[in-house]
Amino acid sequence: MQTRIDRRSVLKAIGVGALGTVGGTGITGSVAADVSPDHYHNPTGPFGFGDATVVRATDGTYYVYGTETPEDVIPIARSSDLVNWTYIGAALESRPDWRNDDAGVWAPDISSYNGEYRIYYSYSVWGSNDNPGIGLATSDTPEGPFADQGPVFRENDLGMTNAIDADFNVVDGTPYLVWGSWNGIHGVELTGDGRDYVPGTTFHIAGDRREGGMIVEANGYYYLFYSTGRCCAGYDSTYEVEVGRSDSFFGPYYNQNGTDLRDLNEHHSGVAVLTGTDQFIGPGHNTAIRDDNDDWWMLYHVEATEERSGRTLMVDRIQWDSNDWPVIACDGTPSTQSPMPHSGTYDCGGGTISEGTYHITNVNSGKLLEVANADTSDGANVRQWVDTGHPTQDWTVIDNGDSTYRIENANSGKVLDVYESSTADGANVRQWSNDGGNNQKWFIEGTSSGVYRIENVNTDKVLDVYESSTADGANVVQWDYWDGDNQQWTFTPV
Repeated sequence: MQTRIDRRSVLKAIGVGALGTVGGTGITGSVAADVSPDHYHNPTGPFGFGDATVVRATDGTYYVYGTETPEDVIPIARSSDLVNWTYIGAALESRPDWRNDDAGVWAPDISSYNGEYRIYYSYSVWGSNDNPGIGLATSDTPEGPFADQGPVFRENDLGMTNAIDADFNVVDGTPYLVWGSWNGIHGVELTGDGRDYVPGTTFHIAGDRREGGMIVEANGYYYLFYSTGRCCAGYDSTYEVEVGRSDSFFGPYYNQNGTDLRDLNEHHSGVAVLTGTDQFIGPGHNTAIRDDNDDWWMLYHVEATEERSGRTLMVDRIQWDSNDWPVIACDGTPSTQSPMPHSGTYDCGGGTISEGTYHITNVNSGKLLEVANADTSDGANVRQWVDTGHPTQDWTVIDNGDSTYRIENANSGKVLDVYESSTADGANVRQWSNDGGNNQKWFIEGTSSGVYRIENVNTDKVLDVYESSTADGANVVQWDYWDGDNQQWTFTPV
C-alpha cells in the first residue's frame, strides 16, 4: 500500500538545497536530512547521486561521489556525519579524452592510496559492449579537481565483457580491482602503483545478471555485496542488493543458502539483504564505510521514492546476525528514520512495535493517555488520567507500512492528531477522523528497554505532557524532544 507524503516532508527528506540542477533538477548548497541531533530521515540526498562511493578524509570529513549527471562529470558532496551533505561540484572538468564516442562516466570508486585520492571510473556507452573500460583520475584532495590518468584496462585487454563498476581493494599490500556488470563479476591484480593491470591474474567471483560488486572485510570474512534486478527504470525498477562471503578475497563466495555465486546467472536468484518498498523503489549499487564507533553503514541509491522518480542517496546501518551475515536497516528494507551515525546506539527492537491495542502510559506521571470525558467527536482533547478501565484509555496501534503508525482510540475510532498540522512547540494533540495526513502519523522509537518516544511525522516533535505535570487532566501536546520523562511512554497490551 502506498502512503501519501506531503510537500513539506519531501523537502525535508531530500533537502531544500537539492532542488536545483543535478539530473535535470539540480543540486546546490547544503542538503539537510533532518534537524534532529539523534536521528535522521531517509532519503538523505543529494538527489541525483547514483552508484555512490564514499571516502573519509584525514580530518574526519566524508566525501561522496556519484555517476555523472547532465551537469557534472562525477558530482561530489561532503558531510561531517554521513547524513547532512554539502554539494561541492564535479570531480572532472570534462569527460576524459580516451574515447571519442558518446560514452558516459559511471559508477566511480573512491579510495586513498599512495598518498593521493583516486577515482576508478567506468567509461562506456549505455547498452553497448563497445570496448568499455575503467579509467583512473587522481587528486591531492578529496574535493579535486581530479586529473585523468587514462584507462587502467578495457574489455579487449582482458577478453572479458563489460569492464565497468570498479571496486579497488588492497590485500596483503597488493592492489586489486573487482569489476563487472551483468556478464559476471571478476577481479584482477594491479601493478604496485595501481595504474595498470597484471596480465594473467584475472579471477571469477560471481555470475551473470549482477553488477556493482563491492567487497567488505569483517568478522573474519570477505563479503561481496552486489546489485541485481532491473535498474534505471524509475518506478518500474526491481533493483536489490544480494550478498555472498568467502574466507579468501579471491573466493569462492557462497550465499546464505550455500550457493556458489559463480553459479547464479539470473536476476534475484541469490539471497537479498536489501529490497525495495512502495516508499523506496529499487535500492542498489552500494558502498560501505565505518564510523567512529566501528559501526558499518551502507550508502546506496534508490531509483525512485514514492513522491519522485530519479536516483536519490540513502544511508542505512549494516549489522550482523548470529551467523555473521549482514542485516541492513534491521529488516532488509530501506529505513524511513534511524539513529545518527557516530551515536553508538542502534536498537532494532526499539524502532518498531507490534500492531495491537495498548494502554499508553507516561513514564513521568504513571498516568494513561486518554480522550477527555470519553468524547467521540472530532477535536476532542487528549490528556493524561489515572487508570479508569474505560476504553477511552485504550489505543490501537496500526502499522502504515512505511515505518510509521496511526494511533486510534478504541472508544471513538478516531486517531491521534496534531491540531491543524501545527509545527509549533505546545501545539495541542487531539483526536480526529483519519484523513491520512502526516499530522496523524507517528514514529514509535525506543529510547531504552520497553520505553518509547512518539514522534509526529509532520513536525519531528514528540508527544509530551505539558510542563511535566503529574496531575489528572494534564494536557498532552507536541514538543521538541529533550529526553524528558514526560516525553517517554510505555505500551502495555490490553
